Amino acid sequence: MFKKTAIAAAVGLTLSVGAQADYRWQLDGQAGRTNIDVGRDDGDVDQFGIGGRFYFDDVDTGNGPLGEAAFLDHASYVGAGYVYTDLDDIVDDLDGDTYEINARYVLPLDSIPLIFEGAWTRETPEFSDIDYFRIGFGAYLTDTTTVVLSYRTSDVDESDEVDAGDIDAYELAVEHLWHLDGDAAIKVEGSYGLIDVGDNDVNDGDDIDSWNIGGTWYINRNLGFGLAYSRFDNFGIEEDTYGVSAEWFVNEDIGLSLGYAHSEVDDTDVESDAVVLGAELRF
Repeated sequence: MFKKTAIAAAVGLTLSVGAQADYRWQLDGQAGRTNIDVGRDDGDVDQFGIGGRFYFDDVDTGNGPLGEAAFLDHASYVGAGYVYTDLDDIVDDLDGDTYEINARYVLPLDSIPLIFEGAWTRETPEFSDIDYFRIGFGAYLTDTTTVVLSYRTSDVDESDEVDAGDIDAYELAVEHLWHLDGDAAIKVEGSYGLIDVGDNDVNDGDDIDSWNIGGTWYINRNLGFGLAYSRFDNFGIEEDTYGVSAEWFVNEDIGLSLGYAHSEVDDTDVESDAVVLGAELRF
C-alpha cells in the first residue's frame, strides 16, 4: 500500500473480467491514463500492464458472479505481472517498470479455512530499485467472508541523489459477499493500513494511514457496477480518491472492464483523473 508522490495519482484500479465454467489459467491486461493537475501545470501518467494466474485446482464459476469465482470457490493460485509506467511533464519525464510474483493458498479446514498469502514486487524508477516483500495470514470466517492481516516491508537501493528510506506496512482487510435474489449479489470490501516510514529525504518519520472501502453490485452473473473511496494521510497531507467501475463478461471466456477515479489533495490545487481499460481471458 506504499504510494509515491507522482504515481499515487495513477490509481491502480485493477480490472477483473472473463471466465469459463471450470478454469485453471487466467490472463489479463490493462491500459490506463492519468492526468495530474498541479495548479497551473499538469502532466500525464500512462500505464500498461499484463499478468496471469495459475490455479492449483479447477475454479468453479457456478457459485455466483463470474467476477467473484475464485473468491467464492476458495481458490489457491500463483501469479505474476508486469506494469510499464511513463510519466510526462511531471517534474521530469520518467519511465519505470514494476514486476510482481504473488501467491495465495487456502487451507481447506472443515471449521475455518485458513488463508496464506505472499508477494514480491520490484519497482525500477530511474532513480532507484525498490523491492517489496509481503506476507499475509487470514481466514474465511464464512463461505463468503474473509479477513486478512498482512505485513509488507521494502528494500531500497539508495542512489546518490535520493534516500527514499525503507518502510514497514501493516494492513487489515475484510471482504464479504451477499447473495441476492436470482443471480444478483453485492460484494463489499474495506481495509485499513498503517505505514511506518523511517526518517529519509522526503519524510520526517511520521506514520502514514490509509483507508479504503468499496462495493460492487452484480445485477447478474455477467455484469457488475462498483463504487470506491480511499483516503491517504501522509504527514498532514490528505488525499481523497473516488472511483467508479464496471465489468462485463461478454461470454464465459472473455470479459471487459472500465474504471474511472478522481483524486484530490486537501488544501492544495493538486488533483487527478484516471481512466483504466482492462480485459481478461480464462481457460
